[in-house]
Amino acid sequence: MKKEPLLQIFERLSDYCQERKVLLEGELRLKIRECLQALSDAERAELEKKLGGNVEALIFKSITSREKISVFSPDMHTKINYQGEVFYCLPTHGYLADELEKAFLRWTKIRSPLSALKDLITDFLERCSYQVKDETSVCENEHCERIAVKKDKPKHGSLHLFIFPSIKFVPQFREEHHAALEKNETEEKVIVVPTEKTPAPFISFVREHEVGGVMIWVADMEKRAVNPFIGTPKDAEIEKNFASPDGARRAVSVWMRKMHFSDL
Repeated sequence: MKKEPLLQIFERLSDYCQERKVLLEGELRLKIRECLQALSDAERAELEKKLGGNVEALIFKSITSREKISVFSPDMHTKINYQGEVFYCLPTHGYLADELEKAFLRWTKIRSPLSALKDLITDFLERCSYQVKDETSVCENEHCERIAVKKDKPKHGSLHLFIFPSIKFVPQFREEHHAALEKNETEEKVIVVPTEKTPAPFISFVREHEVGGVMIWVADMEKRAVNPFIGTPKDAEIEKNFASPDGARRAVSVWMRKMHFSDL
């Protein structure tokens, strides 16, 4: 006999939660949505009738609070804030820092897929009269590389872009690929990362790491805009196409001053 829809969902979610121990809020909501989409139309109608409300919201509340709608509901009511994001954890787990970090990085790959970041930065550079050369690209699970050359001045140097789903991936990449960021002085090196929910990951990065002569640009996926974080491009046309370069640099200046005073 086939199990009732709610039991099917909670069994799938229990396995997912037990395997990962720590889930970011967005990841949990996405998984709930996937489980609901896997049901047939008749099963979803049955579930909506039984629960009498927003099914996705009720399941999320059941998992993340003490108000359970089923004895089979997973229990992740323990709530932790980390890097500006909300995480839910199994109450019997020790919440090790490395598991919070893994959960954060896992979510960034879902939230900011490399393909979407690549398309955004390609559009931006084409507005600046660059050609992005896909044939020289390198893509891996945690970063993507592109070479961009000025259309009307192909011999005047190029941009070597290193694209990441979060600035949190950059320190390990620099440690493992230091030579890639130093070779070929005719290229300007640019690290591209997406915005975060809060400045916390960027503040942590600036506090703990140096990037040398490498620029860092921040891409806003929702607004489809790019702004500088560290460094100034040689090409004035790039500067003109940043969404709000002065505002972005003022924000970084404020962060730096706050960091300086907090260390006194």
